[in-house]
Amino acid sequence: MELRQLRHFAAVARQGSISAAAQAVHIAQPALTRQMQALEDELGTLLFERSKRGVTLTDAGRQLLIDADKVLEETAAAAQRAQRAGRGEIGHLSIALPVRQGLLPTIAEVLKKYRQQIPGVGITLHHLLSEVQLSQLLDGRLDAGFMLFRPLDDPLLQGLPVSSDRMLLAYPTEWRWPKGKKPKVLKDLQNLDFIWLPRSAAPTWHDRLIHCFFDAGFIPRTIVHGVDTGSMLTLVAAGMGCTVVPEGARRGAPDTVAFMTLSDLTLRQDWELVWRRDRCSSVLQRFIDVVSASQARLKHAM
Repeated sequence: MELRQLRHFAAVARQGSISAAAQAVHIAQPALTRQMQALEDELGTLLFERSKRGVTLTDAGRQLLIDADKVLEETAAAAQRAQRAGRGEIGHLSIALPVRQGLLPTIAEVLKKYRQQIPGVGITLHHLLSEVQLSQLLDGRLDAGFMLFRPLDDPLLQGLPVSSDRMLLAYPTEWRWPKGKKPKVLKDLQNLDFIWLPRSAAPTWHDRLIHCFFDAGFIPRTIVHGVDTGSMLTLVAAGMGCTVVPEGARRGAPDTVAFMTLSDLTLRQDWELVWRRDRCSSVLQRFIDVVSASQARLKHAM
């Protein structure tokens, strides 16, 4: 049996007439008659009782109509699912979020827009450091991630900018600066206790900071270490030293932490949505489109 035969059979069954069904499905009556006879021959049973007034279903015909309706409905549903999948409207995404909390409101807005536009896609979120995101993205455990430091020389990876933060000096509000002069450049921090990030926590970011400091002639006097922005701000709030953090860290920072700019602290944290070029599914492409549109709206508003 072919789907076309089942559609034509269902039309004949509902019309109760070969001629009326032929008009409904736009086929010549003799051809439709031959199709129904061929279907009965294939099944080895009569499907219709024929008379001058039309046709009525036999027991076999009534059962076939029940099953044909199910097959045709499921076929139509399968076609719709395939079309929706092709448009990226159904499926699942595994997305990584940064550990840094300051970027989360922006990402939350993106996820809200995405859910409103494409409610049929499931999403699993993971909080991961950028280095971990990169590893899981490359081995296929993630579809995409909001991260820092995409290797620009890796042809497998593609990124979409989502945020760029300048760096600020964070220090305890209770501090009294030597001779009452606040620092203007990194070198002015030379004799101050500095809260540092161990290289193992974020190797790429650690190395970029080191290069920035060395270019400015500044060697940090490290007293204590944090593991991320939140822990370093906690140490600053406790009066244990100063550090550099992205500007977004001001949101939610303790009242006992103050911030300032330094003229030669020019390094920025550039966040991207990153994915593998060779694994950009229709579902992921729709997500990328939503992120891109959100960024365009944000730039327009600015």
